[in-house]
Amino acid sequence: MTVDAISIRPAREDDCDVVERLAHELNVHEGLPLVAVAGWVRRDVLGAEPKFHLLVGERAGEIIGYALYTQTYNTDYATIGLWLEDLYVLEVERRQGAGRRLLAAVAAEAVRRGAASVMWGVRATNTRALAFYASIGAKDPNLKLLELSGPKLAALADTSKVTS
Repeated sequence: MTVDAISIRPAREDDCDVVERLAHELNVHEGLPLVAVAGWVRRDVLGAEPKFHLLVGERAGEIIGYALYTQTYNTDYATIGLWLEDLYVLEVERRQGAGRRLLAAVAAEAVRRGAASVMWGVRATNTRALAFYASIGAKDPNLKLLELSGPKLAALADTSKVTS
């Protein structure tokens, strides 16, 4: 298999179910809870008010991976950046160039928009991904990603005193 046989394109309506299945596989791979909401790609990527952008990688007309990203603001550079939420390639397609092509397409979009950076998270235990990211020049900014969700998120929100 050659990297030239891989094509990258924006997601279409008929990609939704496949990407949701791949996102499910990513969660299984990462040991995370399964995505319980069917239709999130259609709603949050292709809907009336898109929250993310989605690129898919294909080989021979079959989706083999995807990159899900959104625009953020980076105060370190006082300009926009992109946040890569997911980068996933099927296990059998890894080390064939699909991940690099998907990430290169996100980088190209960042440059097109005038973004200063693309940032993402990776599990410290994912040594293959860490090696891949190092090989393309990504650096570890020594940040620790935190998450507040579920009842703890609701409890903190309940203490809000924002006025208009």
